[in-house]
Amino acid sequence: MNEFYEFDERSYQRKGGFWKYTAVALIFLLLGAVVMYYISPYIQDSNSSIAGKNIGQEDKTTIEKDVDEDESNKLPSLGAKGDLFITSDNPVVEISEKVGPAVVGITNRSVIKQRSPFFGQIEEELEGYGSGIIISEEGYIVTNNHVIENADELVVILKGGKEVQATLIGKDSMTDVAVIKIDEPDLTVAKIGDSDQVRQGELAIAIGNPLGHTLAGTVTVGVVSAVNREITYGNNQFTMIQTDAAINPGNSGGALVNSKGEVIGMNTLKSKAEGLGFAIPSNVFMPIVEELIQRGRIERPGIGVLITQVTDEMIETYGYPKGVAIAQIARDSAADKAGLLPNDIIVGVEGKKIETVDELKNEINKYKVGDIVKFTVWRDGKEFVAPIKLQQLGE
Repeated sequence: MNEFYEFDERSYQRKGGFWKYTAVALIFLLLGAVVMYYISPYIQDSNSSIAGKNIGQEDKTTIEKDVDEDESNKLPSLGAKGDLFITSDNPVVEISEKVGPAVVGITNRSVIKQRSPFFGQIEEELEGYGSGIIISEEGYIVTNNHVIENADELVVILKGGKEVQATLIGKDSMTDVAVIKIDEPDLTVAKIGDSDQVRQGELAIAIGNPLGHTLAGTVTVGVVSAVNREITYGNNQFTMIQTDAAINPGNSGGALVNSKGEVIGMNTLKSKAEGLGFAIPSNVFMPIVEELIQRGRIERPGIGVLITQVTDEMIETYGYPKGVAIAQIARDSAADKAGLLPNDIIVGVEGKKIETVDELKNEINKYKVGDIVKFTVWRDGKEFVAPIKLQQLGE
C-alpha cells in the first residue's frame, strides 16, 4: 500500500518503472474497452427494462397533460369543471350556439323636433337600442314595446352583423309587448317553452345586446330567483320571472332561456340593485303576440274615461257611495255619448256591485269591443242605469 501510495504521489519522479506501468495500464484499458463494447447493449436493455417503465410512464403522463391543457384552452371558460354552473355537461355552450342566432339586435331611429333659442325649430335624430327574439320562419320577431316606441325606422341586426329593415306589426303598451317583421331567408327560430313549469332555482341564461350592438349576443348565466313576481312599472302592473342573470339596458326584448334551450321569458326590466332582473313569462307574451299578428292590436274594451278610487275621505266630505269616480271624460268617447259626466260614480256593472278600480276593470274585460253593457251610476244622490257601447281602449 505504501509503495502504491508512493507511486501515486511521485510517479513522474521515477525513471525506470514508468514505461512498464504505463504499458500494463494501456493493456488493461484496451481489454476493458473491448469488454464494454460487447456487453453494453445488454446493460442498456437491462436499464431500459428496469428504469424505462417509470421513465416511460412519466413521459406519457407529461404528454397527456400537455394535450389536455391544449384542448382546455380551445374551450370557453364556461366549460371548466368545478364551478356551480360550469360543468362538463353544462348546456350553456350549446344554448349559446343554437339559440344565440335567434336573438337579434334592434335599432330604433326617430326624429324629434325641438325649439332652439338661437336657431328656432330644429330636428334631432335619435337612436335607441334593444333586442328581439325570432319566433317564426316568416320573420316575426317579438320584443318590448318600449324598444320600438315612437320609431320612424326599425332596423334588425342579425347574427354576424347583417342589417335588415323591419316593419311594425303591432304593439301593446299595457303589457310592453310588440311584434315586428323582417323578410329574410334561413332564419334561426327560437323554441318557446312553458313558463308555467319554471321553478325557483333552476338555470337561467339571458341572451341579448347590453349597452348597444357592440356587445351583441352577450350571454349571462344565473338562476330563476323567483316566479310570479308582481312588479309595478309606470302605471301598469306586471307578473314576471325574476333572475340574477345580468340584464342591462339593451337587453330589453332579449331571451331568458332554460337549461333545455327553451325561451321561458323576455327580458324587460332591471332594478337599480345588482342581481335583480325581470322577464315577461312566455305564457304571458305569446298570446299577445298571436293577437298582434292577427289584428295588429290587443282588443281592450273601455268607455273612454279617467277614473279614480272613491276614498273614505271622499265619502265623508262629499257623501259619495263606495265605487269608482269619473275624473275626466274624453270627447266623443263611449261614456260621453252615453251622457256620463265628471264626478259621476260607477257603482255597478250588469247588476254586479263595484267598489274598486280593479273590480271595474275586471268586469269590463269580460266583454268585447262593441258590446253594450249596462253601468249603474250614482249622481247627486240618485242612481240610474246607463247602457254604454264599449270602445277600443285608447281610442
